[in-house]
Amino acid sequence: MLGSDTHGIQRPPGVGSAAMLDRVPLPLRALLDRIEHRIVDLAEGAEVRETMHALRSALSDICALTETNPKILRTVERLLSAGERLAQVEARPLRSLASARGAATRAFKALTAALVDTRPSRIAVSLGRGW
Repeated sequence: MLGSDTHGIQRPPGVGSAAMLDRVPLPLRALLDRIEHRIVDLAEGAEVRETMHALRSALSDICALTETNPKILRTVERLLSAGERLAQVEARPLRSLASARGAATRAFKALTAALVDTRPSRIAVSLGRGW
């Protein structure tokens, strides 16, 4: 999982990202799960082209399914940039990978926070996505 605690400190349930995720509309949770998996794949050195395509696709779906909101658009762009940076650290030192992964984790958490209680776009309503 992104942002797993490396210092052995356990957080109580319902605090932080998990509690925030409960307030994200259900159709977006699956997209966030896909995004999180793609970020992990990039950090683990998965095939960059396919993984970035999947990341971009999920981010695009979020933009299509949510009401136009500058905050969401900024966080999507931030996460995409972090993913691209993570995809490029292949031949760089471990410290660079850690920095890129940290940036991706922060961007992912910011996107999750931006999606809390968001409203569906007209497209999402017409698709009947179970909002």
